[in-house]
Amino acid sequence: MNELVDASLRRVPGFAPAYMMDRSHNVTDPIESLIAGAQNLQRAFASALLVDRDGLAEHQDQNDALLAREALMSAFETDVGPILARARFRAGGAIDPITVYRDSGYRERKAKDRPQELSGRSGIV
Repeated sequence: MNELVDASLRRVPGFAPAYMMDRSHNVTDPIESLIAGAQNLQRAFASALLVDRDGLAEHQDQNDALLAREALMSAFETDVGPILARARFRAGGAIDPITVYRDSGYRERKAKDRPQELSGRSGIV
């Protein structure tokens, strides 16, 4: 198996990648965008766990780009939505976080607390 691909699974000493989300909230609710971004990260992580790493490494070693791509696509085309919903539920979170956020009325309450300033700028929610 490729050592770089496998570093986090083998818990290689010193392997400590930093993760961050860079979001631009020009036309969407910033909190909804962060929630959606977190869901996308969860989906990508779950899909990455499904990759047949031994098969992928074999295809890479044989310089077979087509089968290497298929190994990746097989994992990333698998619907991980139900398992993610279950994981969120088991962790005490919302199965559908954006719907729960919208139903909470948080944005409306905060809009009353912090009225929008009319500064002539557009596009920011």
